Amino acid sequence: MQIKKEMKMADAIHRNYLLLPVINRLGIQLGFQDKTIEKVCLKQNVDVEFFLTILNAYLDTNDKSSKQLQAHSVKDVVSYLLKTHSYYLERIIPEIENRINLLIQHSQLNKNEFLLVKNFFEEYKKELYGHISLEENFVYPYMIEIADAYHSKSLSKTLEDKINSYPITSYEKEHSDIEAKLFDLKNILIKYLPTPNDSYIRNRILMELFTLEQDLNDHSRIENRVLIPKITQMETALIALKK
Repeated sequence: MQIKKEMKMADAIHRNYLLLPVINRLGIQLGFQDKTIEKVCLKQNVDVEFFLTILNAYLDTNDKSSKQLQAHSVKDVVSYLLKTHSYYLERIIPEIENRINLLIQHSQLNKNEFLLVKNFFEEYKKELYGHISLEENFVYPYMIEIADAYHSKSLSKTLEDKINSYPITSYEKEHSDIEAKLFDLKNILIKYLPTPNDSYIRNRILMELFTLEQDLNDHSRIENRVLIPKITQMETALIALKK
């Protein structure tokens, strides 16, 4: 069952609470009473069709939701993904880091166990930050440049050289293996640390890591199933202009 504009916004959140940060990134904050999604979006000047497409893409991972998202502009999708980056960097990673520091302070970890947790988290954070930097400084600007050229039906020599030497599929191959690092960090917390007197902090860290993992998977799915195929088609069409 897809979320529709006639549904109450509160009901969408009750259906899946993990949509809360997604809704916030799209410009909607809590306190919308019993208003429908359509009325809330109109009041907040949010594109209701794009809003619905993003929410349904997170709830439904099949090809249908990906195709619906492909109908929206590259700039709109990229703008949303940039907001997810801000959410990771400004909210989630600092919060997880604070909880890891609390775990270390309130547990009986020896020096080696302390370093194991701290070093793995630092390695993961470095991988994630590097991945985000690559996307924001190179991948997303390139995507927007391709989309602009495609819609104007104009291909400069500089952009033609970029397509021929470094197409969007090249960026896809360079994605850091951040999923493996995150899996290793979760395993350390689950399998190898001594049993604490109080498991609450460790459980909270794990819950946040699992939630981050799901969010990152959805983020990657939008890139891999929506943006990269769309940009690839645009690249092919642009190169055809020169023939």
